[in-house]
Amino acid sequence: MKEYELIASLFKDVKDLFKSDAQIIEISGRKFGITCDTFSLEEDLFTDDDPYLLGCNLVTATVSDLTASGCKPAFFLHSMVLANNADSEWTKNLAAGICDTLKSIDCVLIGGDMGQAEKFSYTGIALGPQVKNVSRIFPNTFQNLYVTGNLGDANEAIVMSHPTPKFEMRSMPKTMLAGIDTSGGFVDALWQLHTLNPQFKIDVKNPPAKDFRMLFGGAGEYELLFTSSELVPDAIMIGTVTPNETGLFLDGVALKNPPPDPRSYTNLSKYMEAVSEMVNGLFG
Repeated sequence: MKEYELIASLFKDVKDLFKSDAQIIEISGRKFGITCDTFSLEEDLFTDDDPYLLGCNLVTATVSDLTASGCKPAFFLHSMVLANNADSEWTKNLAAGICDTLKSIDCVLIGGDMGQAEKFSYTGIALGPQVKNVSRIFPNTFQNLYVTGNLGDANEAIVMSHPTPKFEMRSMPKTMLAGIDTSGGFVDALWQLHTLNPQFKIDVKNPPAKDFRMLFGGAGEYELLFTSSELVPDAIMIGTVTPNETGLFLDGVALKNPPPDPRSYTNLSKYMEAVSEMVNGLFG
């Protein structure tokens, strides 16, 4: 069973499942977002040579779901499983990266848990008030499509066996109408927006990436992909969203299928071959 099918079977009674990056709950008349993410070096392919950077990236990757859902991160919890061979200096630098990143966004670490096992893993939980009512659902109007930074860097690092790049902490654009983060890669985020908004045409042109193949990979750079009806000077406009039309287009080519799911492959080389095959089939 694939990830989204499993989630749907587990949370049959949850309202608006998949309609925002974070789950929105109402408490005493106020809306809050909450998100939970688990990361492992094996699945997410984060490198750990720089534990400070790893700590920064773990926080950024967790709270980006709140930002994409119009929420301000306020509280943070985590469960950290340290590898048996992790030394005290590595652990100290990891903790510094986590704490410094949380401090930079005024988000408070309120608790968690720590364990030890053969391999490192990390679960982050973030919650905070929703300050703008946005989701992955487009309002019924013409919109411009934006992204907050360059795309494909994390996929390129994996292909080139380079260290994981630093994920930039993004703030919510004031005029954002709908949004999603690129945690599963750019084309995966596009496909989710397309699936949830079938009555809209999404037309993407010249996305900021060195290599189109990297847009289809499943390693995310945790940028915000969002729409706005106004100009957003601190973001990159990459296309348009038009109501009462249909289709998902990337540089004039219609995307009819989602990108390969990395969880469906036990071998990284086979997965990268599937990504290259899809890109070559679309763009030659």
